[in-house]
Formats: sequence, C-alpha cells, structure tokens
Amino acid sequence: MLDVSYMSGGYGRADVLENVSLKVAQGEAVALLGPNGAGKSTLMAALTATLPRRAGTLRLDGRDLSRARSHDLVAAGMALVPEGRLIFTPFTVRDNLRLGAIALSRRGRLAERHDYVFGLFPRLAERVGQRAGTLSGGEQQMLAIGRALMSKPRLLLLDEPFLGLAPMIVSEIVAALRKLQRDGLTILLVEQKLDIALTCTTRAYVMLKGAVALESSTHDLAQRPDLHDLYFKLSAPRTP
Repeated sequence: MLDVSYMSGGYGRADVLENVSLKVAQGEAVALLGPNGAGKSTLMAALTATLPRRAGTLRLDGRDLSRARSHDLVAAGMALVPEGRLIFTPFTVRDNLRLGAIALSRRGRLAERHDYVFGLFPRLAERVGQRAGTLSGGEQQMLAIGRALMSKPRLLLLDEPFLGLAPMIVSEIVAALRKLQRDGLTILLVEQKLDIALTCTTRAYVMLKGAVALESSTHDLAQRPDLHDLYFKLSAPRTP
C-alpha cells in the first residue's frame, strides 16, 4: 500500500530525513518508533506533503504520488491524525467530522461515514452537537481519528495518538485501531511508548537521527535484550 524510497526533507536548508525507506503492505499495521528528535513527525509531514520533499519517491498502492499535493493525497486514500489532534475547538463534533469529509462527493456517503465513526466511537454520537473544545482529551483524540476516517481512507497515518491519555482511553483507542485493521484499513503509527506500539502493530521501524536504524517484526523487537539501549541511544547493545 505504501512504498517510500530514499526520502529526504527538512526545514530551511537543513535536512532532517536522510534517505528514509519503508514499506507498509495492504491491511498491515506498522509502528514507527524512536525517541524525541528522531524525525518521526517530520517523516509524517513529508508523507502528507505539508513539508517539501527534497528527494525520494512516494507510492500509494503502486501509484507514484511523489509530486502530489496534500489534498491530492487525501483524494488518493491517505489520511493523517496529527500530533496534538488539531481539532477545531469552537466547532461542534458534527462540524469537525464534516470537515474531514470534504473529499466525499455524495451526501449518502457522508451519512454512511458518520455511522461508521459513531459505531467505532459511541461517545462521539452522544456528543455530536457539543463543541469540540469542551470534550475530554480522550474524546478529542477520538474525534481527531474520526475526522480522518470521514474521508474513507485506505491508509491511516497516526502521529502520537496516545500522548497524554489515561490507560482506559488508550485501551479503547487500541481496540478501535484493531477493528479498523480487521476492516481492511492499512495503518502507520508513530509512537514513543514501546509497550503500547508493540501491542497494536505487527511490524516496526526504529528511527534515529532522521534515518531508519532497524526494521523488525514487533514480536522479535520486543524480545531483543538490547532494545532499551538501541531505542534511547544510551550505549552499545548489551550481549544476550
């Protein structure tokens, strides 16, 4: 579904990403791991064309979208849940969801997507007329995910979706992501918390200093005795 090859990009004249390559298969859930400053969010910005890419290719379901603009990527089936949620707090839950459905062409499809999101997150149905800024942090995260789902994406990108959430809300969102994957959605998840990321994905890339340092199944990654040192760059790997 997603094929990224030798992607570079950054801010100003400085490159943050260094020849990043990764693949996510149809229906797969993949984690993108790494400490603060590793380049994970920068990669998300480059994938969604909110940050100019200086080099590399981006293919979605075999289609070369390396020069596509952000709205073209949404139309092609990619949607992002950004770090910090970035919902429109003065607007209602309903209005936030409608903004996510701009790419939909028929009113019937809009109602269908509302039903799908409300089935996934019943709390949003209960608060459909409520201003988004009055929701709890967990409900706002559900709304951010729901808004992305309104465009009926085939690939969902999530940037730090569990940041600052209570364990009960984390469990609800993990369950929702698993259902989305069972429904055929492809997921790329940026996360710092290993214990969460490794339970809701089957494969992972570890980024360090703007480059992919490791690719592994989440099962094998969780078994590595040197994982802590690798992840936090504290020392050389320990011997088993």
